Amino acid sequence: MKFVINMSITATQTILRPTTKSGKRPKFKDLPTFAKVKVTDNQVGFWLNDGREIWIPLDWSDLLQNATPVERQNFKVSAYNVFWESIDEIIGIENVLYGEKLFL
Repeated sequence: MKFVINMSITATQTILRPTTKSGKRPKFKDLPTFAKVKVTDNQVGFWLNDGREIWIPLDWSDLLQNATPVERQNFKVSAYNVFWESIDEIIGIENVLYGEKLFL
């Protein structure tokens, strides 16, 4: 089963936030991890180890939006973060899951 979420929304829009049965966010250790990441001209796609595929617009990150195509493709993926060293940008799993625009 393929589950794709396309978060092509503006920074001021609200999206539903996944929570546990208690209404709270899951503990960090219970979050899925990044399996694969792809950057296109206007979006970043994240494949999670639980099978989800989530795309966010580049305009969630001023640093990524203003980066060159080469800088955008130069990233490292860890379990919970994607890091672009040359532009000093990090996108974490919580940003992706909870639809939070990056502000730093």
